[in-house]
Amino acid sequence: MATQIILNQLLIFGILIAIGALAYWRKIITHTIKNNLARIVIDLTLPFLILSTFINIEYEPHLIRNGLLVFVLAFVNLFAFYWLGQLSSKILGLKPNQATVHSLHTMLGNIVFLGFPLLDALFPNGIGVFYGAVYQLASNLVTFTFGVYKLSSGNEKSGWKSLLNTNTIALALGGLILGLGINVPSALKFSFESLGRCTSPLSMVYIGAMLASMNIHRALLQKSIYILSINKLLLIPFTLAALFLLLFNLLGISISRDAFFVLMLQASMPCQTIVVVLSHRYGGDHQLAGANLFVSTLLSIVSLPFFYFTLEWLWTNFA
Repeated sequence: MATQIILNQLLIFGILIAIGALAYWRKIITHTIKNNLARIVIDLTLPFLILSTFINIEYEPHLIRNGLLVFVLAFVNLFAFYWLGQLSSKILGLKPNQATVHSLHTMLGNIVFLGFPLLDALFPNGIGVFYGAVYQLASNLVTFTFGVYKLSSGNEKSGWKSLLNTNTIALALGGLILGLGINVPSALKFSFESLGRCTSPLSMVYIGAMLASMNIHRALLQKSIYILSINKLLLIPFTLAALFLLLFNLLGISISRDAFFVLMLQASMPCQTIVVVLSHRYGGDHQLAGANLFVSTLLSIVSLPFFYFTLEWLWTNFA
């Protein structure tokens, strides 16, 4: 049943991505509109999706415990991916600026534009978005500190100001509402939910327009892109999922199915959009970054259903 949901959702995503690409080619969506669309998703609709999710969830101790576990293990995911990205970049003999992009793109995934819509569809009770927001907080902490530092070759010492944004404010406010059991008026709740539901279609339209705008034909010939995609979308997530379940059993750690699936699905997302933007800003190999994003996003249409099926098998047999 869940596999059918994910396949159907990816079909919907594919249609919306195609609409976004067509709108860009027909100049309905211009370069400026595309960038503004990304800002609308990140700074407007996504915060309300996170906030409305917290409003609709009832406080339970196990929810907080699982959330903290997802937060901690998200860092394990991120730096395991980074270390393996470093290893594969050395094996491939990449130049320093290419190796930085390769390692960061191995580590950081598209957990906003693709991750949140998918989690919202797979876990309609809001639990998926709740754990996804926790994972996003960990990812943002790494992206705007360690990620910025690496891409700027150590010249940009801190990205802490970037962490104070509408998403972290929504997460903090939502946590406060959940923890204190505040009853939000129905008019506000409906308004927040209506805005939040725009996140999924707008994200897909943006991805379509973004992919259509890329000029990366030469970069697509580099084999590092395809090795990165295999590692990021399947090999590393599967290995980590199996290791986590083994350690949980050995150490007697319990984690809910929803929390574990969100943790690993977020880890298996295609390359992160912001790395392309930051590569432009700090003089990194932005063409390689664009090619990584393009190829991994297309391949994720096939890899995500397969990985979800693999997670189901691992959970059934080893949890």
